[in-house]
Formats: sequence, C-alpha cells, structure tokens
Amino acid sequence: MTSETPTSWIWADEASGGVKGARLNLADGNIEWVDQPGCACGDATTRQTFADFRDNGPLESPPEEVLGEMCHSLSIDSLLQRR
Repeated sequence: MTSETPTSWIWADEASGGVKGARLNLADGNIEWVDQPGCACGDATTRQTFADFRDNGPLESPPEEVLGEMCHSLSIDSLLQRR
C-alpha cells in the first residue's frame, strides 16, 4: 500500500438522510464502519476484520465506487467479482 492509497471514505446515506463512512485501521487490521461521522452524538462505529470483509463482504453497503476503492486498497479482487 502506498501513501497515496486511500484509507477512508464518506458517502451520503439516503435511508437515514445522513452520511456513513469507512476507514481502514491498518495497525489493527480492521475496517471501522462509521454511522453519521462527525455528528454531536459521537460516531457509531462497527469493526470488521480485513479477513471477514474479504470472505463475507462489507458490513455496510457503500456505493460501488467506494467498495471498488476499498478492495483496491486492500488488494482484494475476488469481492468485486462476487457482486
């Protein structure tokens, strides 16, 4: 992974009218899925291991372009082929 490789994303969540996000925690080997990042109530965060993401897919439903970037950042091609 190079220094230009993205490790965090944010997108509009139509269902809630808010936003969702994801960030790669490289030190812990987890993806942190964030619901309403930056809201005054604090971030609601769910963690998923890279292996679980690779084997079972994302816990959230990011837009296709975000999922593609995440897979690229983690060098996972098989996940995109399953969708």
